[in-house]
Amino acid sequence: MSIKKFYKKHPIVSALALMLLLSVFIVLFISNIIGFFTSHGKEYDIPDLTGFDAEQLERYKEDSNDFDFVLVINDSVFVPDKKGGTVLSQDPQPGSKAKKGRKIYLSIVAWDSPKIEMPNLVDLSLRQAENLLISNDLLLGQVIYKASKFPNAVLEQRYNGRIVEAGMLVPYRAKITLIVGKESLEADDEEMDL
Repeated sequence: MSIKKFYKKHPIVSALALMLLLSVFIVLFISNIIGFFTSHGKEYDIPDLTGFDAEQLERYKEDSNDFDFVLVINDSVFVPDKKGGTVLSQDPQPGSKAKKGRKIYLSIVAWDSPKIEMPNLVDLSLRQAENLLISNDLLLGQVIYKASKFPNAVLEQRYNGRIVEAGMLVPYRAKITLIVGKESLEADDEEMDL
């Protein structure tokens, strides 16, 4: 029996064979077309951008002919000793492979220092005030002693020569000047007069 006669005698088998053949053709066609449009297999090394600042990144993108990646800043962290805008880390990691047009997510150093809420140091001892400053990422600046009937107690807290109230925002690691009470004979005489 010939193949033509077999397919005429069994039309369901011929329809299934035709569907199978068409399915294989469609899968092969689509995989070749997708590979062409997605540049399948064409990957490039991700450059190491850590340590670059904004100006260096621009210059690198202009000078590099094969730089076809999209840079996205997704996080900024304040680091006191580093210049604002410097790249701290990146994802994907340097040296890994990616296709053109891939996004490289950058974490950079923040341009401005964060603001810290000033704690209330008034009526604390100098040692307590200094510990509270350190725990709030602030620095002890100048200590000025003033005659008072409350020796070693903080009378005022100042930043840049101005009184700073508790809850006000000051820069990270700001130097806070403390006016601290100092026992004096005049203060004792004033107490006796009362």
